[in-house]
Amino acid sequence: MYDKAAWLWHPIVELLGYSRTYRGLFTELANDGWLMCLPDNAKILDGGIGTGAFSLALAKRLAGAAEIHGIDIAPRMLARARDNFRRLGRSNLTAQLRHGNTDCLPYVKDDFDLVMSAHMLEHSANPSETIREMVRVLRVGAPLLIVTTRADQISAWHGMRWRYRAVESQQLRQWLLQAGLGDVQSYALRRGLNLPGPLSDAYIGRKINR
Repeated sequence: MYDKAAWLWHPIVELLGYSRTYRGLFTELANDGWLMCLPDNAKILDGGIGTGAFSLALAKRLAGAAEIHGIDIAPRMLARARDNFRRLGRSNLTAQLRHGNTDCLPYVKDDFDLVMSAHMLEHSANPSETIREMVRVLRVGAPLLIVTTRADQISAWHGMRWRYRAVESQQLRQWLLQAGLGDVQSYALRRGLNLPGPLSDAYIGRKINR
């Protein structure tokens, strides 16, 4: 279903305000010091990268070089993401995109300076295992950032259309802590008149053990 929607997906994401909201989130995270740990030529993983909207929003926030890795189960989404990164025209930013499942990431342990995903976890058949995998490939002290759909009546209706199930906030926090994160904080995405704001929350924490 998502593969069929791939070539219209990115314009719709832009129109609905997701990219603008993501940029606002990264500005807020930077102001709170969450991005200070990123070294020059940071290695970043975007799980369930889709057409690249989340990574592109981060790229516009970063001045230095970065190496973005993305994984997704929809090949046409990945093709669109490659095209979007080419259009970005950043010589100091490389994108390496792979077809695969976030439940079993093809990366070594402690490999990334930042692992993130936006609106992917609610599609996972085993979200707690997906979180453990994302934490596994994250280096100690580095942040994991997850944007997920808020569990309410609006998301329940929307989830029937796009076949996902929102995760309760308390349950998500428990999974993050169990996976080895500390200092877990949440950010509301309610910014202006757009769809992602009322539907979404962001969670971020640092890996504290191996």
